[in-house]
Amino acid sequence: MSQDEVETLDSKDESKILSASLSSLSTWEQEMDKVEKEADVYRLKLAQPMYAKRRTILKRIPKFWYIILAENDEFADYASPDDLKYLEFIDDIYVHYPVVEDTGNNTNNPRDFDITISFKKNPIIQEQAVTKSFKVVVRDNGEEHLESVPVEITWPQELSKINPHLIRERTDGGKTMTSDDKKKYRAGMKSFFSWFAWTGKKPGKEFRNGEDLANLISEDIFVNALKYYIVALSNESGEEGSEDEDSSEGEELDLSDVEAGTRKRALEDNELEDVQAKKSK
Repeated sequence: MSQDEVETLDSKDESKILSASLSSLSTWEQEMDKVEKEADVYRLKLAQPMYAKRRTILKRIPKFWYIILAENDEFADYASPDDLKYLEFIDDIYVHYPVVEDTGNNTNNPRDFDITISFKKNPIIQEQAVTKSFKVVVRDNGEEHLESVPVEITWPQELSKINPHLIRERTDGGKTMTSDDKKKYRAGMKSFFSWFAWTGKKPGKEFRNGEDLANLISEDIFVNALKYYIVALSNESGEEGSEDEDSSEGEELDLSDVEAGTRKRALEDNELEDVQAKKSK
């Protein structure tokens, strides 16, 4: 057997080994994905009852969630200034993972979740609890993203003039919108209340960055709520301390500049009197 034939056989063997190794790695990756999914499900099943317990406690703390939302700088990107006074009446934000209800069949994706936001009884927005569900969907290019089904929420009466749903309903599905209607429609689409109609299927035609807001609530605001609340209390305490430090009560005032200014004005007054006296003569 020639040297060239030996090298050809070696090359074929290496190719077979590489192909078999890549196939084994693909199998390993599938097994690892399964292990990670089981780990996620196990963690969620342990954590969900703890969050349910925390939920009961937080409902007794006045304006807890409003303080959290105000403390989170990123949330401000998803709410208009007109929304703020209504967010004050949110008394519950809760994230639930349906996979925790699975009994061994694991039919739910552990990354699918529901967000419930509740408004307590108040004079300016209807008392209500709205649950919005989010599912992970794989696009044709293999990328994952969230999609959601629109859910109804009762808008504050004062914001009804910019409610996109009402504007479209009044203008024959948007066909007869005036320039003023379009301006109000765009303003309404920036409202936090428009997020509840977000689907993830109509980019540019619905609430902007709805997926980012869903992830912000589920992965940051909900999980780190206590941290944000403690930071907010610390900031408030620090501001009160600054006011105390700025207080001049009990301090001796430095009147040297005031006295100097008084003496200067007295001299100027005397000179003016002398000039006037000379003129009168």
